[in-house]
Amino acid sequence: MSSRRSSLLTYAPLLIAFGYVCVVAITGADMETRTRGLRYWSLLGMAVFAIAAPHVLLPDRNLRLMQRLNRSPEKLLRHQFEQWRPVVWLFIIPAVLVAFWDPGHFAQNLGDKSLHFASTALLLLGVSLYSFLCYVRIGPVSQSWQEGTRGDWYRTMKENSPGGFAVPEGMVPAMLATQKVFALGIVVLVASAYLGQSVHMLLEVLPGIVLVTSTLYSMKSNAGQHDHAYYATNAFYGEVFRSTGGMRTSAREALPFRSVYWCPKRYRSHLWALLNQFDRKLPLGRLMVVAHGLLWVLFYIDASSATVTAYLILLVVTKNAGSHVLTRPDLAPLPFHLGRQPILGWVFTRFFVNLRWTMPLLASLMIVALFEPALSYAHAFGWALIDTVVGFATAIFFTFRTEYRYRRRLA
Repeated sequence: MSSRRSSLLTYAPLLIAFGYVCVVAITGADMETRTRGLRYWSLLGMAVFAIAAPHVLLPDRNLRLMQRLNRSPEKLLRHQFEQWRPVVWLFIIPAVLVAFWDPGHFAQNLGDKSLHFASTALLLLGVSLYSFLCYVRIGPVSQSWQEGTRGDWYRTMKENSPGGFAVPEGMVPAMLATQKVFALGIVVLVASAYLGQSVHMLLEVLPGIVLVTSTLYSMKSNAGQHDHAYYATNAFYGEVFRSTGGMRTSAREALPFRSVYWCPKRYRSHLWALLNQFDRKLPLGRLMVVAHGLLWVLFYIDASSATVTAYLILLVVTKNAGSHVLTRPDLAPLPFHLGRQPILGWVFTRFFVNLRWTMPLLASLMIVALFEPALSYAHAFGWALIDTVVGFATAIFFTFRTEYRYRRRLA
């Protein structure tokens, strides 16, 4: 029950934000725009599925419990899929809004809307299942790469290009899986669009049906041996995120302590430790660059103010919600946390974690304000203030869910 409540509290705000963005962007759109919107939404979903699976699933925080319960392979597979299922719904439910949200004209083109939604839903479901299977079974392959029995071609390239390949050998299968999942999604999306436009509209759902059927068959046929993949994958990723067990470290240096000079001295050491944990688990730097690039594209193409507002709300919410990873028991050992500083201290520490990307957001908006009359400097400061408030609110919320509730249980 507690895990379901935790999942609801984590994904419900994101689902609301996604739903709002979709409603604002699609209201009043014609059928062609609606179809194009579903395809763009599919691309976003596939990108998230390709990246998010190891962060959501690995290592399993209930690993010790599963070992004590001695669950069957089928139940282990079901347990992992229950953790992954909210991520799938996070993109399928907003697709319903993109397809059918049409105030005053809900019954218009209902057949076409249903067909395009079915194609999108099957595509998202198929890619999410394929990503799930790739990552929950990746442990034995990653161990082989780490031990040197596979990946000779990569080691040869690494030796011939010193400094050009900093990815540890054991993590290469995960990197390749990300590309493989997204590439498969692109192929299925293009095939679906081609069949629907050039052959017959009803054939638009065929590639999605094939993908879902094949992934479900693969899942069912190998369910009886899933225990080996489950324990091997969790053992490997446990080594990766603990940086122990002989794992070769990346050439990327840890965050230097002097870089948190902007934080009050009282919280500086705690902030530095959390930011290093955060970057190790969920590096946001490149994602933020992409997010700001998309924001500039919206202004460049003269997107409506409602669309820009919806995008900024989504950016602010997801940026601050990312600090949820710091509540994981392996990243936030509660007895240690409460021994280091009081609960209020962790509220402010997490707030400063969220504040890390506020100034880049303000700078990005100020740059846009130089060239875009629709965005004033006052609006830029207003969004920075909103981001600060949301960052403080999420810091309070996450601390209440972790350190505060833990102390109350022991009181």
